[in-house]
Amino acid sequence: MKILIAGAGAMACLTGGKLKASGEEVRLYNRLNSHVETINKQGLRIVEKDNSVTQIELEVVQDVKADEQVDVLLVLLKAQANEAVLGKLRGKLAEDTIIVTMQNGIGNAETIQQLFPKNTVISGTLGHGASVEHDGTILHRGWGTNYLGGIEEGRAGKTLEAFAEKLNKAGMKTAVSPDVHAVIWNKLFVNAAYNSITALTRLKNGDIINTQEGEGLLRTVTEEAVLVARAEGVDADAEAVIEECLRMGRQDIGSNKSSMLMDILKKRQTEIEAINGGIVKLGKKHGIETPVNASLAALIRIIEQNYKLRVGEPNVQK
Repeated sequence: MKILIAGAGAMACLTGGKLKASGEEVRLYNRLNSHVETINKQGLRIVEKDNSVTQIELEVVQDVKADEQVDVLLVLLKAQANEAVLGKLRGKLAEDTIIVTMQNGIGNAETIQQLFPKNTVISGTLGHGASVEHDGTILHRGWGTNYLGGIEEGRAGKTLEAFAEKLNKAGMKTAVSPDVHAVIWNKLFVNAAYNSITALTRLKNGDIINTQEGEGLLRTVTEEAVLVARAEGVDADAEAVIEECLRMGRQDIGSNKSSMLMDILKKRQTEIEAINGGIVKLGKKHGIETPVNASLAALIRIIEQNYKLRVGEPNVQK
């Protein structure tokens, strides 16, 4: 199977590296930067929980030929980069290429479908966590189950099933779900609960719930998100969702640095509009107040727009 992954961040590298190590034909598609250059020259290093290291030869390309066969385009970009990056691939994908988005947040599949109206676009979620330790090296720090939306369309459905099998073979447990809408919201609950708070406090996921204040804030954020999800037709129980978020923070993703924290540390634009900001937007649509999510989103926006003015930090953007 020929797989092209859009993005070269922690999750794109983890997924691409695992698939390549298992024998699949995988390339990443990303602009040149020091991280990409290191991978192309020296390979990718994945550091596991027990500190074992896997070194993988992995190619990151900056262009794709229109006549190249791609079975699956896996989108693992930051949500805000979809149009700018994927727009460059328009006209270069065959109609039978399936596009799988396993990005954070909501609204990604709709944006991608507009860019590629003739392709089958499938939503999913990643249950794993990772962070870039330094150029060419990522830390594997979250172990859950990936989910892909189920489809019954002939060739596309078979390709999707085969892709799920490849991920399982690569050691990334993956299931095809008949209700991917609920799966996406379940992932959004976790991202909303942890990403903005860890970015603001500069703590790892598990560390934000070691105080009553942190756990209380997580509970309120999640309660608001569940109200919006229910208005969107998702069958969700607030207390059950909160308990699962807390369990994950204590057992599955506690040692991971969230992607939003890493963006703030590196002075980059975050995915706040697709996560807490997305909840606020849908809340307004349904007449549901989401003051805590709105406040968290506003604080992240303030930071994003004032990186050069932050006190006590070098005035250099990476």
